[in-house]
Amino acid sequence: MRRVRPGLDRRTFLKLTMTTVAAGSLASLTACDDGGDDDTPMGDAGVEPGFGMQGAPEDIARVFPQAFASGDPSPSSVILWTRVAAESATMVAWQVARDAAFTDLVTQGEVEATADSDHTVRLKVTDLEPGTTYHYRFRAEGVVSDAGRTRTAPAADAEAAPRFAFASCQDYNGRYYHAWRVLADQADDLDFVLFLGDYIYETADDPRFQEADGRRVTLPDGLDLDDEGMAKAALTLADYRALYKQYRGDPQLQRAHKRLPFVAIWDDHEFADDSWQDHSTHFNGAQGDEQDTARRTAASRAWFEFQPVDLDRMAGAQFPDDLQIYRTMRWGKHLEVFLTDQRSYRDDHLIPEGPTNDAVGKTSMNSALGSRQFLFKNGFDPLEAAAMPTMLGAEQKAWLLGAIQGSDATWKVWGNEVMQAQFAVDLSGYETVPESFRDLFYFTVDQWDGYRSERAEILEALRDVDDLVVLTGDLHAWQAAHLRPDFDTEGDPTAVEFVCAGISSRSFQEITKSVVDADPLLSALGLSELVDMMDALVLETNPHFAYTQNTGYGFATVAVSADAMDVTFHDIASDAIRDPDYTGGASTIAFRVAKGSRAIERV
Repeated sequence: MRRVRPGLDRRTFLKLTMTTVAAGSLASLTACDDGGDDDTPMGDAGVEPGFGMQGAPEDIARVFPQAFASGDPSPSSVILWTRVAAESATMVAWQVARDAAFTDLVTQGEVEATADSDHTVRLKVTDLEPGTTYHYRFRAEGVVSDAGRTRTAPAADAEAAPRFAFASCQDYNGRYYHAWRVLADQADDLDFVLFLGDYIYETADDPRFQEADGRRVTLPDGLDLDDEGMAKAALTLADYRALYKQYRGDPQLQRAHKRLPFVAIWDDHEFADDSWQDHSTHFNGAQGDEQDTARRTAASRAWFEFQPVDLDRMAGAQFPDDLQIYRTMRWGKHLEVFLTDQRSYRDDHLIPEGPTNDAVGKTSMNSALGSRQFLFKNGFDPLEAAAMPTMLGAEQKAWLLGAIQGSDATWKVWGNEVMQAQFAVDLSGYETVPESFRDLFYFTVDQWDGYRSERAEILEALRDVDDLVVLTGDLHAWQAAHLRPDFDTEGDPTAVEFVCAGISSRSFQEITKSVVDADPLLSALGLSELVDMMDALVLETNPHFAYTQNTGYGFATVAVSADAMDVTFHDIASDAIRDPDYTGGASTIAFRVAKGSRAIERV
């Protein structure tokens, strides 16, 4: 490993840095741009005398409009990230210290931000101490940023008691990030944030789930989703980058990133709603197959550029060879997190969106209803059992099972994008519903209900694994459930699952109501009134649920010990999400899973 000696002058340091980048040699600090292939050596304190004073707020906002972030901590390393608003390539200096005043400097260096990565910079700082808090900052264009705080993971055998938050689903359109403000206020009591997908939404003004009022996003190119050109979806690399820049401009999200390292995976909206592999579903079969490999590759590249992830992207490669995101993170003796990718390798939804299908109650052409949403369970299950579609793909599934079965951590946490628990509603006893619709329905088979054979296989294989907890995003609702291979029969659970509501994305009940009200058939069936009873319907149909609340917003926190895992839902009032001036807090609902119990207790 090369190190920059304190005596080197700036010209010699930069020459050595550029030589190392060109050679692509291994070093303790990696500076990743487009492909994550370039390496820059980590410097000792004293690379350049005097880092300078923190810039004025307006200058910091101008030079670092997306602020900065850290992520993927290990016992000896962490990823640092920032983006500089520059017209051409520019040098970015950085420092890491043990104290906020930067008097106890650990390391510093300089790296180039180029247009090829939209002037984003990712640094892997290594040779750090385990279980330690560090402070970091950047300088570019003559402006010194304010300081961020991050933390390394403790050693794998350390007797640590981690506390972390998990969150997902932060639509920007007409919504506000009060949940991030509340979370950041608790940052002193947390070690990291687990983000479970939908960091951006690829659409602008999509009437199905986005607001007509409030703050907006704009796309430089865009795919028209309607004849009027009002609703658009990201199409190009420029579009996806524009979304990240707008989302990362939010001050509350910036504050959360500045105070805590993030560990992130994607779900569908980082590419396209209800996507599978490199296929979107915007037009529900009306325009044929929506496969677009270039678009998927652009979406993955933008996610990689704007997330502080310890991953390698293959420059020039196309999806799916460009980027693999499934991985693990260890945090001391009692916690290991397993992160999966439930979009890149999954099979298509079993029921095509185009034609009608009487077996599952699909009555409309080119519609998600009866294809991905609101299907007859008894018609769908035999079709699924015959096809046995995969969500994870064979390679990832084998990796996941082996990793969880081989873990010696007390608590095994699966970071999971879409809900595992069976989520059905039984309308058979409601006389207000026409007789042909008095049946048992799946709410959505975009989640694990659509891949129930693989779910059963996985949960059966993990039956002998103690203290397995699944943490999930996506649904925009609070759920706590016991998981078993076959939800239609009684039996001891294999694991438990906790689902967090969205940071800001329209709640599940609100989305369902808007879908019903917009569909003449569903509205005529009187289902709108039943949607108002959703919590009761869910508990009535799904006895494996310990808790459900389908109108919530917010984030969850987890406290891990040798004896128990405590999970707390932090719920933001639903009327606050559209109010930019809301300053209130969150109400809490707390649960506990005792070691060895596989049972959820309300506390």
